Amino acid sequence: MRIRVFSAPHLHEALSKVRKEMGPEALILDRQQSKDASGNSLWHVHAALDAVAPPPAKPVKPAPQPVAEPAQPHPLHADATIRRLERMIEGLGNRESASLRQALTEGADQRAFDLLLKLGVSASHAFDMAPDFARRNPTGSKTIRWGKRINPGEQRHIVLFTGPSGCGKSTLVAKLAAHYSMKGIRVALASTDTERMGGLDSLKAYASTLGIPFFPLRKAADAGDILRQTQSAQLLLIDSEGWSPRRDFGLKRQTALWDAMQCTQRFLVLPANMDEEDGMQLLGHHSASAMTHLAFSKLDETQKPGKIVNWAISAGLPLGYCSFGPEVPEQMGWMTDHALTALLGKTGRDASV
Repeated sequence: MRIRVFSAPHLHEALSKVRKEMGPEALILDRQQSKDASGNSLWHVHAALDAVAPPPAKPVKPAPQPVAEPAQPHPLHADATIRRLERMIEGLGNRESASLRQALTEGADQRAFDLLLKLGVSASHAFDMAPDFARRNPTGSKTIRWGKRINPGEQRHIVLFTGPSGCGKSTLVAKLAAHYSMKGIRVALASTDTERMGGLDSLKAYASTLGIPFFPLRKAADAGDILRQTQSAQLLLIDSEGWSPRRDFGLKRQTALWDAMQCTQRFLVLPANMDEEDGMQLLGHHSASAMTHLAFSKLDETQKPGKIVNWAISAGLPLGYCSFGPEVPEQMGWMTDHALTALLGKTGRDASV
């Protein structure tokens, strides 16, 4: 029997090393948590493998064979292969979840882990969050980046909101405009959604109701004039045309407009009812478009809000605004670790009813 010790700052990382080095048949003997010289957490996993694989046989040069046309796989055979691979991947995920759950010694932590999985949080993140979540402490405070709330009363902010079509950007911008206007902040609105029929109408109507200036931004040359006309505004909110990661030309055209507006913050808005993989694909573009924060909309339209945890950690961007419905200006706020804990807790209770 071959026994090895694998060490990493997090348990799931150590378990990942076991699978990589010894394969899925490795037996986990023990898990221990300690501190390194700097006082940081360090996990040690003892793993064993019953049999050592024999060394590969010396390859024998095959006799030359006539070249034949490659056989085309039958569609049914290809589908069956894909299904087998999907089952293998699912099995590995279930095995990882079981290992992480077993490493939580408290029953309350294990129940919190199960609930977080049910809400869409990935197993490795659920493991890190479960102890705090079980005790209703601020969840994700150590694993997620939290943005600093903007304060237009102290300095001028030019804030862009962008994301896929229909993600709720315009509604969030309208909510913020109403919220800050009622606080006595001088607000102005602009929009780059000038190519789509009716793209400016809803936000223009909100601006008229609130009595604040509104400007369409059609080309980069318009930016200088808009910035001059809004010099007295403490907060300039910019709505953008929706874009898709499958059609990069829209994003590239928009980026030139955003650069010309000298934005102080750029929020990528992800709707919580979006498929998680589609959201991950969108996040692959945030570096090229120089996003600074994440914002979430439609949090009332999903039973798996935990996906926003996976998005946030994957993107490495600080969290900012969140929106829960179409009402203006209600159901909007700044996402904090306390707000996330309340959101996951409420959805978890509703799901268990």
